Amino acid sequence: MNNENPVRIVMLGNSITHAGNWKELLHRNDIINGGMPGWTSEQISWLIKDYVEPNKPLLCFYKAGINDYSLGITTDRIERNHKMVLDSIRECGTMPVYQTLLYQMGNGSINREIDMLNERMEAFCKLREYEFLDLRPIFCKNGDLREEFTYDGTHLTEGSYIPWANVLLPVIRKYGL
Repeated sequence: MNNENPVRIVMLGNSITHAGNWKELLHRNDIINGGMPGWTSEQISWLIKDYVEPNKPLLCFYKAGINDYSLGITTDRIERNHKMVLDSIRECGTMPVYQTLLYQMGNGSINREIDMLNERMEAFCKLREYEFLDLRPIFCKNGDLREEFTYDGTHLTEGSYIPWANVLLPVIRKYGL
């Protein structure tokens, strides 16, 4: 996919991941963005064969699920999809990094489901020794997405990607990148 530089980091996710200019944000040329707007967690699993398997990156940051909730997919099914994606990434020899699903502003019932999902995924990542990155302390407050970080209640503003990138850096350094 990238002939000039080996790919060391893959970003997998939906439109929220897609909107980040990760090469610029992280000052790297060894990163590719596999964010797909509108895709569910199951659809994102299809990208592993295109982004992770052929590139054999050291890290794959994964963040998805809000589109699933928008389509009425249950928390249990989203959890199964997330676990399958993370295990599939690991089977490629890449360390998966689960990034927490963020809230949907003003949607308390979905936000409680998101908390339950993130809690389950944290336990799963601990069990499997996968990386778990909680983005909620940055972007959320009192069980909701902070207004200053979103332009529509779901998607992040351009400036929101700077603090997100800063949270990725310790994980990237931990793996010597």
